[in-house]
Amino acid sequence: MDSQLLQLGGSLLAILVLAGIAWALKLGQPRTIDTAERALTLAREADTAFDPSEAAVGRDGSAAILADSAGRIMVLRRHGTHFAARVLEPGTPANSERDILTIVPRDRRYGPVVLDLGPEAQTWASRIEALGRADHA
Repeated sequence: MDSQLLQLGGSLLAILVLAGIAWALKLGQPRTIDTAERALTLAREADTAFDPSEAAVGRDGSAAILADSAGRIMVLRRHGTHFAARVLEPGTPANSERDILTIVPRDRRYGPVVLDLGPEAQTWASRIEALGRADHA
């Protein structure tokens, strides 16, 4: 019986040590976008044809919105432990209410993106609404 208790204790200790290592390495924790520079890098990794020149990151770090010099707009959001990106098409619905911007990309599998952008929310909503207008003017 003593050898079984010793084995159980050793196993529990090993599990705690491994859990501590995983915690120290921040494994299994959701990744966030902590800066606009990080958002720019992630966008370039997601789509090499998109060269973003500006970015706004949601306050919780789970999503960002970016624009390139050609006027295209991309949304970037957490998808599991990675990030997924979509370049918005003309006619993409966007709504800002107070500091919250909600975007519904045409790709339904991507789902809606909700960003708390503070006062920038209305500006980005207007830019999304303007997508494609230059093509029709």
